[in-house]
This record gives sequence, structure tokens and C-alpha cells, in this order.
Amino acid sequence: MCVVCRRRFPKDSLHRYVLNAEGFLIIDVGKTRPGRGWYVCPDPVCAARFIKYRPGARRKGGKP
Repeated sequence: MCVVCRRRFPKDSLHRYVLNAEGFLIIDVGKTRPGRGWYVCPDPVCAARFIKYRPGARRKGGKP
């Protein structure tokens, strides 16, 4: 399921993003990196909205 639009897609058609050691979102091409992954559909609108996505913002008390 896409984290932006919440539509369901086959897992192999979604792009997976993970946090690297520095805390930046990077694409996980092989879909095998450890850690929490966020899946985004190939829709350009979702990709544009995901650029502004800040994982963990809600857990840490919201946007600063």
C-alpha cells in the first residue's frame, strides 16, 4: 500500500524507501535493507508529496 495515497498495489510495483545512518530517506532498490520501509506507488503526484514526508514526525511530537 502506498503511504501517500493509501491505494493498494502489488509489492513489486512499489518503490521502497528507508532511512540511512544519517537519517535521510533513500530508495531501497533491492527492497532488502534493514529497518522500517515506506512504500510509494509510481504515481508522480505521490512521489512529489513523498518528498516532503518526514518519518517519525508524529512520534516525536509533530512538526517543529
